[in-house]
Amino acid sequence: MLRIISRFVSAVCFIVSGSAYAADYPSKPIKMNIGFSAGSATDLIGRILSEQLSKRLDQPIIVENKVGAGGSIAAQDTARSSADGYHILLVSSAIAVNSAVYQAADAVLDELAPIALIGYLPTVLMVSNDLPVSTMSEFIEYTKTNPGKVNFGSSGIGGSTHMAMEAFAGYTDTELMHIPYKGNGQASVALLGNEIDAMMETLLLAAPVINTGRAKGLAISTEQRSTLIPDVPTFTEAGVSDYDHSLFFGVMGPKNMPPALIEKLNSEINAVLQSPATRDRLVQTAGLTIANSTAQEFKEILVDEVELWKKVASSAGIAPQ
Repeated sequence: MLRIISRFVSAVCFIVSGSAYAADYPSKPIKMNIGFSAGSATDLIGRILSEQLSKRLDQPIIVENKVGAGGSIAAQDTARSSADGYHILLVSSAIAVNSAVYQAADAVLDELAPIALIGYLPTVLMVSNDLPVSTMSEFIEYTKTNPGKVNFGSSGIGGSTHMAMEAFAGYTDTELMHIPYKGNGQASVALLGNEIDAMMETLLLAAPVINTGRAKGLAISTEQRSTLIPDVPTFTEAGVSDYDHSLFFGVMGPKNMPPALIEKLNSEINAVLQSPATRDRLVQTAGLTIANSTAQEFKEILVDEVELWKKVASSAGIAPQ
């Protein structure tokens, strides 16, 4: 009985102290880790969010790009940091994809706490101007007529764009040859130079390429067409109704952050996302679909995403390394 009472008192003290801590938070600059390079979609979204969140919290948010292993280096650094709210991580779908391709990724993810979902960035299937197709049906027919001869580029083996294309191949029962590059930038250059046939790219980076006629857009992973590329149909319109894999972005922190602190950060981030100025920048500049979720809802999304990409990896014959 004494042990039960002791645990109850400890739990109450933890909640009370966490709430008191959250009331005074933040009192110093916050560090935001980003696992991808400057100029990437993750970096752009993180910097827009950090700039506006800094104003709302009245404290600087220092962005650090810790690049490598599909964002895993930044995730590991955050997981090892103090759970005091002064170390947060801007994540993308890569955090879930990594669990399908890296054996150690699940352990890292278990040491992180979901804070808030930022939103979804659509992906666009683009093909080279040299490829003799202009529509999704033509592309699928051409691929099936030339099994294993049509190739696609990606940011690297196990990267988000690689896995997105593997998911597409599974849904359409097509056989595509993968050519990995060191980043989506290199893959995009290869596509524009007609060195590869196709690639899956984020709307942020695909729009200017398609709008200037340097590549052809076949479909976008949104429910409705995007105003940034209005002539490109959705996957459903293009006849691939089962494909719906936009990339998600969110904020996480070390595992043992006090619940009251997570709730406060979640509330502040959602307030920033709902402000007209931030929404306009994220929607018009990055092509993002804004979310408004609780930390628990974000956690459930993460669980579903991890399961999804493990299935995709298994179907594609990709074994965790």
